[in-house]
Amino acid sequence: MSVGASRRFAAGRWLALALAGLVAALAAAAVFAPASWADLAVDRASLGRVRLADASGTIWRGHARIVITDPGGAQGEGAAALDGLALPGTIDWKLSTLPLLLGIVDATVSIGSAAGPVSISGHPAEVRVGAGRLDLPSVDLSRLGSPWNTIRPSAALLLQWEALTIRQGILDGRASLELREVASAMTPVRPLGSYRIEISGSGQDVSLGLRTLSGPLRLEGSGKWERRAGLRFTASASAEGAEQSRLQSLLALIGRREGERTIIRIGG
Repeated sequence: MSVGASRRFAAGRWLALALAGLVAALAAAAVFAPASWADLAVDRASLGRVRLADASGTIWRGHARIVITDPGGAQGEGAAALDGLALPGTIDWKLSTLPLLLGIVDATVSIGSAAGPVSISGHPAEVRVGAGRLDLPSVDLSRLGSPWNTIRPSAALLLQWEALTIRQGILDGRASLELREVASAMTPVRPLGSYRIEISGSGQDVSLGLRTLSGPLRLEGSGKWERRAGLRFTASASAEGAEQSRLQSLLALIGRREGERTIIRIGG
């Protein structure tokens, strides 16, 4: 072998070794990618409203706490410093590696107080979430920011949803949220009542409906969430029964009086 050919062979060998090392490094980086990458993905998908705090493990198998944040509020650096409503318990996830390399999402998510694991499948442009149910003990809803921090409410929560599809940030499906035994730091009346919020996504909009299940504080309302305009919601509140007089100061705080009812407006 000539000197020139030998040099070319050596250079090619070193180049092949360098490429092999680069591939090995990239593979190791993918295998050991931190769980904080999952937080970034959730943050973007939820438009900054849901974060994964104190994430540990890897993006393929990890656990964290779910924090629902107020996008308009001040936030610290890093998921662990987030200010918002931290749901009790932790979330654990398992993400299949090989399907993701082919652009397919195949994951299982378990939440401490959920009825069972929830499947997540699809691809980046269309994600499907399996039906599920999440039952939470009393939580401080004022941590959600405005307008919740005005009346400082607390309630036990029951979230139920059917199979959902999310296409490029657009929700298609139905869910309901029950707020049970609601109380407020602004009134001695306890409980104020129990309420259900119906959520229905179809096309560009998400429709919301609020109704009273029980209690002296009666709430009824409807609205919608639009990706560009945000939340627009209007509700009416009134008091009934023996607690009617004691609830007048709370009614004056949460909205504008119109006849026998108080009107609450959120958004434009």
